[in-house]
Amino acid sequence: MKKLDSKKQYNALNLALLLGALFANPALALEPASIDAGSFQIIPQVNFQIGHDDNIYLTEADSVDSMITVINPSVQTVLEKGLNVYSLNYAIKHGRYQYDSNDNYTDHDLTAQAYLDFNVRNRLELLARYLKTHEDRGTGLNQGVNATVNNSPIEYHVNTLSAEYSFGANEAKGRIEVEAEVNDREYDNYRTQTAARDRINSKVRGAFYYRMMPKTYLLFEIEHENIDYDRSTVTLDSDEIEYLLGATWEATAKTTGIFKIGYAEKDFDFATRNDSDGISWELAANWAPRTYSVVSFVTSKEEEETDGAGNYIDTTSWSLGWEHDWGNRVVSRVGYGQSEQEYVSSSREDQTKKFGVGVSYQLQRWLDLELDYTYSDRESNQVGLDFDKNVVYLTVQGSL
Repeated sequence: MKKLDSKKQYNALNLALLLGALFANPALALEPASIDAGSFQIIPQVNFQIGHDDNIYLTEADSVDSMITVINPSVQTVLEKGLNVYSLNYAIKHGRYQYDSNDNYTDHDLTAQAYLDFNVRNRLELLARYLKTHEDRGTGLNQGVNATVNNSPIEYHVNTLSAEYSFGANEAKGRIEVEAEVNDREYDNYRTQTAARDRINSKVRGAFYYRMMPKTYLLFEIEHENIDYDRSTVTLDSDEIEYLLGATWEATAKTTGIFKIGYAEKDFDFATRNDSDGISWELAANWAPRTYSVVSFVTSKEEEETDGAGNYIDTTSWSLGWEHDWGNRVVSRVGYGQSEQEYVSSSREDQTKKFGVGVSYQLQRWLDLELDYTYSDRESNQVGLDFDKNVVYLTVQGSL
């Protein structure tokens, strides 16, 4: 069965996503069985997590600790029709805080995907997604001394539509990819504060891959993104464009990876905002000295929408991880990451560090047990934004 995924293998190159993946996807992953329902396959899974966080609001002083429990059931329905694959996925995630039930949350994620393989040269991937999620108090729009100005987490939803067309056989000398994506983000509560952050991101991307060796491709990529805030009084509307050169390689001297580097510019619609340009890069590589041991390195430099001060956030991040299968159904993982954030046109600068270590034990094909510890630290040149925190959590993953 072909796995559906609208994002390519190395698209998630920011620090938070990398560390989240590193500490949540051990080598001994579940091997869920499916329920046959005619032409459909139904694959249910559930994750249960219990842990302790010693600074749930990410504050510099007077930190608050809490036990946290999270339950995350999901179900995937798959239909294979020839070479075409269709998928409908739904997941719900409910978190409960012992310290204050106002911090409880319930997130929903509904995704429909289609992989259409017309022939050896023509392929199309389609995606439609509805995500209803939240910002924990102390993150996003409310940080530092403002962590608890609202009585509960900020909630928002994102509607996503995307399509990616590929021309050229996977092993051809040349291959072209064209992608279009629209993300419509709207906040659901505390509208006096959040309405000004509603926005639509529209992106188009074109890439050309040229095969140098059987598993190595050079690439040239152009991406344009329009960021349009709903309120006309908001002056953050902008256009971003990137010109990137790079390469992808697979199973070459025990490494797999992708590297892109190039020029990026951000142009604001309003003259009161200063345009900017500079270098941009993405690198994600895995090195496997043994089949049971993998070292991962990821780094990127990218522009992010501001959550408060400045025109935007210029983020440079890197992280290093090691995952090792010890046999006897035991996998260990350790990782360290660092991110530097400059709030452009503002004086704010942050440096965030994160360290994590964990171990997984596969009790059965359908049942995993994980124990993880993470330490996070942020240093900022702005008063009240420093924090450090320790989190320990136990996770049980189950399937059929």
